[in-house]
Amino acid sequence: MATRLRTPFRSLSADNFLSRGPAGQVFAISRNVVFKCPTLFDNPLRMQAEEMEESIRKLENEKAIYRILMEHQHPNIVYGILCVPEGLFLHRQEMTLERRIENSSMSAISPSTQERWIQQITSALAWIEHLGYVHGDLRPANIFLDTREDVRLGDFDATVRRGEQLMVASEPFCKLDENYEPPLASPLSEQFSLASCIYTIRFGHKPFHDIEAPIRVRQLIMNRFPSTAADVIFGDLTYKC
Repeated sequence: MATRLRTPFRSLSADNFLSRGPAGQVFAISRNVVFKCPTLFDNPLRMQAEEMEESIRKLENEKAIYRILMEHQHPNIVYGILCVPEGLFLHRQEMTLERRIENSSMSAISPSTQERWIQQITSALAWIEHLGYVHGDLRPANIFLDTREDVRLGDFDATVRRGEQLMVASEPFCKLDENYEPPLASPLSEQFSLASCIYTIRFGHKPFHDIEAPIRVRQLIMNRFPSTAADVIFGDLTYKC
C-alpha cells in the first residue's frame, strides 16, 4: 500500500497546510490560530517511521514546555492556547524573523526596529532562563514577528533544562566543542546563540554566510569570529558573547 501523510483531524488538509519541520506539521485554523501536530504516515517506510518517532518526541517536549509557559506568559513568546493529545493550538504569527531579514531588500529594517527586536529577544530568553530552561535552538527561523513586527519567540521542541545536553546544534547559532558535540545547555550557550542572532539582525545575514558550512563550523570552534566593528552600537557586545 502507498505511503501517505496522515492528519489527526479530517478538517486538516493541504488547503490549510502552512509548514512542516522536524517537530511536525503546522496547519492554519483561522486568521489568529494555528495547530501544530506530529508528522504521521500511513504505511510508513523505515525512514518515515523514524521521522514519525522524532516528530512525536519533539512535539511532546514542546507541549510540556507550553504547559509551563501558559501558566507563566511573556509578551514576547508565542502564546499557547491549548494542549490536546493530538497536538498544540498556538496564536498565529505573521512571519519568521528569518524571512523578514531575507526580504529586507524589498522592505528596509530601521535601526530602531532592529534594536527593539534585540531587546525583545533578550527579554524572552531571560524569562525562559528564569523558569529554569534554555530555548536550545535559538535562531531567526524560530523567532516570529506579529503583525506589528514585535518579536514572539517560538518553537520549543528542543528546549531543555539548564545543565542538560542540547538536543540540536544549528550552526552558526550553536558553538560545538572540539569533538563537534553540542555543549551543555547554559546561559553561555544561549549567549552565543543570541550573539549570532544579533549579528544576523544587524548585518542582514548570518555569521560567515559566505563560506561553506564545514569551514564555518571549524572557524567557530577555534574562536574565530567575523568582525563586528562596523556595528558601533551592538558590535562589542556581540563579539564578547
